Amino acid sequence: MALPSGNTGTDVISRLQRVHARVEAPFLYSVSPISDRLRIFANSGNNAQSSSPYTSMLECMYPLSGIDHDGDRIPTDDLDILRASVSDFDSWSSFRLAKFYSDVDALTADVAYRHASSAPEADNIAFVTAGHYNSRKIHRTDVSKDIILRCYPTYVGGSSMEIRTDAIQTTEDENGAQVENLINVCFTCMVAVDKTTLRPIKNVIPKLSTSSTIEDSNEQHNDPEPDILQMRVEMAEQHNQIRKQRFASSMQLRGLSSSPPTQEEMFTIHALHQQILKGEENLPRVTQHTYKSSLVVYPEKRNVNGKLFGGFVMEQGHILAQYAADFYLHHHKNDKSSANTTTASTSRAIPLGLDEAIFLQPVSIGDHVTFEARVVHSTHRTCRVVVTVEVRSPSDRHSVPLRSNRLSFLFGGGDFPSQIVPDTYSEILMHVDAGRRSAVEGPMDEEVDLILSEKSLKEQANQ
Repeated sequence: MALPSGNTGTDVISRLQRVHARVEAPFLYSVSPISDRLRIFANSGNNAQSSSPYTSMLECMYPLSGIDHDGDRIPTDDLDILRASVSDFDSWSSFRLAKFYSDVDALTADVAYRHASSAPEADNIAFVTAGHYNSRKIHRTDVSKDIILRCYPTYVGGSSMEIRTDAIQTTEDENGAQVENLINVCFTCMVAVDKTTLRPIKNVIPKLSTSSTIEDSNEQHNDPEPDILQMRVEMAEQHNQIRKQRFASSMQLRGLSSSPPTQEEMFTIHALHQQILKGEENLPRVTQHTYKSSLVVYPEKRNVNGKLFGGFVMEQGHILAQYAADFYLHHHKNDKSSANTTTASTSRAIPLGLDEAIFLQPVSIGDHVTFEARVVHSTHRTCRVVVTVEVRSPSDRHSVPLRSNRLSFLFGGGDFPSQIVPDTYSEILMHVDAGRRSAVEGPMDEEVDLILSEKSLKEQANQ
């Protein structure tokens, strides 16, 4: 379990042992091209009947420091491949967020199956990802230090469960002691379905224990920080209620319950279009910052269930969203005049996380898939990019495409236009929804200013 900066969490780590990814993390093993270079750790106790978060917890370590967990040095070729596979161009977010989401999608599936393994109906249960939510980049990443993804369940409902993934790096405190630093977090909702019908089934996932002790065959362990464990569970219950409320107030036209924007929200859109007609401001339009990418799904992208790996959708969606955000940054400047004064870092938007990534239906091998990224909302320091994913069967290429995913990513930067104008009704709904999120969930421009300052100081120190 992720602990606040200042707690090492050594009691957790001491109960974890190195395991084979192929056995304990088969989803990650089957889809990650660098799985052999990762280190997977799991609970070392014999707790097959326990339903504590620590029983099904998995830790995935990226040994980016070049030193393995047992003190051995990582071969130079392996370290170069590992770093190249996860590195990004941004100095504040040097661990590629697209890669983080790809591995989170696989690890959460592995944790869900580990947790359900003690259920009487375990052999008949399959899990599908309903979505990833409320992911935020909290602190700067140092790609020269080890990164740990700590994945564990936090909530179990009737047919679904929430799994939390923390990205952690260790830093030194003022006394020189190693402490854990939470750098990223993501919450994932998994749904239990019948293996044959693929329909949700209720009351088959073992309820989550919040007991402060775990017993194994030899001794009793005290879970570290039981108060934090309880806090995580309460937070997960709040997340479940928030998701239900958002679903009930959804503006998405495809939703079962869809409501229009308020009169005040439509008045704001109306005022933006008036400014354009009057020539008061050269505002960008959503249509100017919409980008598409299409591909064919080949067998190497399948998961253990034979469908397209959801992490591939997350990774490709984030890459296209980054592309859109990068071009939106400095929109109002003359690219030619600034081409020689910007670097690869300053000309790129900073990836800050995602609001949600919804999985509506599986994608089959051989399908034709189209990603479409739109910048739908912005302030001077942030922009939100919505990526929709649609799929066509090659046997009926002229059919109406089916929506498979909807992803909403968040970026920061020092020079975004303060507004972007939606034209179509669909764009208006995306714009209004993103505006609501911005007002409630942030981040505020002042928070991004702090990130920009930290990033600038780091880059100056490296010169």
